[in-house]
Amino acid sequence: MTAVIFSGGDIENYSALPYVNYDEVYILCADSGVRHAVALGLEPNVIVGDHDSWKEEYPNADKVIVCPPEKDFTDTALCVDTAIEYGCSEILLFGGTGGRLDHEFSHFCLMAHALEHGVRLRLINEKNEIWMENKPFLLKRGKRRYVSFFPYGGDVTDFTVKGLLYTADNMYMSCSEAAASSNEFDSCDTAEISFSGGTLLVMLCDD
Repeated sequence: MTAVIFSGGDIENYSALPYVNYDEVYILCADSGVRHAVALGLEPNVIVGDHDSWKEEYPNADKVIVCPPEKDFTDTALCVDTAIEYGCSEILLFGGTGGRLDHEFSHFCLMAHALEHGVRLRLINEKNEIWMENKPFLLKRGKRRYVSFFPYGGDVTDFTVKGLLYTADNMYMSCSEAAASSNEFDSCDTAEISFSGGTLLVMLCDD
């Protein structure tokens, strides 16, 4: 099952987000992320929060987990763990950008955390889709123009790209360099991305 988490960052245009059939996903809200569910007319399955950024009563939900403000993990992190425990294989995180930069960076850490549990977490806003991979994968052409790759948490070895405008063959990707950004699809609709070691951060972006 796919989970959708609404975090407390800004979403300026809901119609610009990817289409989701909310009747078929597990919906979680992290504290003030409930405002996005309310705006979309959704009733969450789970709300996790400490009433730090959301001062009102929480709306109706199947389950509400109220946490103390003084805790080790963010409300969004607790939502991610709840989705993993529920058995979700994919998480779409909306409202994860456009707010505090420390919260935004923590969501990159959550991508790595989810991937360690075999779950792909996608951080999505109106112009970007970001996730991590730890093994070779195929990339399909979508509506985003630019494709960028970065090593995360360590160097990436034998990075190879086929099917994009700029190819690579057994490239060593250092964390101190940005050598594989702003690529694009060319004539192919599917790109092959492979590497032998490390974790790869993938970004699909529009201007």
